Amino acid sequence: MKRWLEPAKTVILCLLVVASFCLTAAIWINQPNFQMIEPAKYTESKPVFEKQLEKIITPFAVVFHYGQDRHTKAVATDGQFSMIMREMPRWIFLDFSPFTMTEDKWREIAREKLGLEVRFRSSIPLAAVGRLVTFREDYNIPLKGIDRIWLYHEPEEDLVYALFFSGEEEKIVRSRTSISPKDLRDSYLANGNQMPEQIMKVVIPKRYTYASPAEKGQTYWHMYYLPKHQIRMHQFSYSYEPVSVERVIEAYFLDPSLVRQIMERDKTMIYTDGSRSIQVRSEQMAMTFTDPAYQQRAVQLSDTEKLQGAVNFVNKHLGWLDDYYFERFRKSYNDKDVMTFRQYIGAYPLVSKGDKPVDTIEITSEAGQVVTMNRSLLDLDSYVAHKDWKVMSGPELYNLIRERNLANTDEITNAYLAYQTLVAEDTIDLIPTWVVEVPNQPTLYIPARSTEGGGGSIGLE
Repeated sequence: MKRWLEPAKTVILCLLVVASFCLTAAIWINQPNFQMIEPAKYTESKPVFEKQLEKIITPFAVVFHYGQDRHTKAVATDGQFSMIMREMPRWIFLDFSPFTMTEDKWREIAREKLGLEVRFRSSIPLAAVGRLVTFREDYNIPLKGIDRIWLYHEPEEDLVYALFFSGEEEKIVRSRTSISPKDLRDSYLANGNQMPEQIMKVVIPKRYTYASPAEKGQTYWHMYYLPKHQIRMHQFSYSYEPVSVERVIEAYFLDPSLVRQIMERDKTMIYTDGSRSIQVRSEQMAMTFTDPAYQQRAVQLSDTEKLQGAVNFVNKHLGWLDDYYFERFRKSYNDKDVMTFRQYIGAYPLVSKGDKPVDTIEITSEAGQVVTMNRSLLDLDSYVAHKDWKVMSGPELYNLIRERNLANTDEITNAYLAYQTLVAEDTIDLIPTWVVEVPNQPTLYIPARSTEGGGGSIGLE
């Protein structure tokens, strides 16, 4: 047995060596079948339309005052308006002081003196206004916000003064300006001379009617303007594109893979990553974003900083799908800051009455941090068609309100033209509409088509 053991070992060793040579040869001769890995394909996101704060807070109208109670108005689609916007950064204001207006002084400046009125949609924080015009560095304006800047010519001094109005506080501050009477008269007012004439409507708070002896020498006029004659507007039809849930999740969550969905009993979908959440109301084509902010310490921010924070938030989350402008800044019942931005088509705001709101973005913030936001998920896409409308003048509107007993016209505090949105299956119709505000009753929405000259019927919808 022993004499066969050594030869057996030799044979096995030889077989192993041969097998090793064969395997080595196979590796050299037969290359593996490599599979090329293709680079990852990314779906390009739709562009986010960002806006600067200066573009969000621009005025909505410029009113030209010519004396003898004659006034004209230019809006954002007019060349005269654009000219004033280009000039505003060159205006310098200095030497500010509180200014008390009596009934006679109001009448003199508003109805008799040459002037130019720049009207904002609501009260704009003072520092934000400073981005549109130039204040001297040492300025001290005792107002929280400004809703009107009124330039007027004082003939006795041959100077142009500016009045800064705060309708919320019912206060006025006056300043000197760098504007020459010649520029006001021969440039600004000359350009606005051919614009549609307006009727100035004055609203005086009742507290001044029953003022105390100390207040008898002062008053405050709120104003709005109605066209003296008929004007033309278009009824538009636009196609629209719903914003997809995928796009919303991508915009509001840092890691979409962590997002889970919950269906409520009313079929409302909630998407959450455990911290933030988005409620999507598919029937309304709208959403609510919620982020339960935890602020370790109170942060003192100005209204301008809060407004800038809201604008930055929209810039980074889905963006401004269409043209929006700042409309209102208010405090909520629990002392949080609520900022509203309204959508515009051209010079006119959108108003929605149905169950599919298209008109506003509303943001609630706490110490500058956004905690909730409501916005539409309808994105106006492309123009489809239009119809030419002849719009009721101010006198026609007031006559209709009286004839139908819709309101006491003496109590109207504001009336303006807007587009009412009607959402159909494939399009959104924008209907020219008079929006009439009356205290202690619902806002009136009156289709603006004139009946004079064969304009067709009008009525409340």
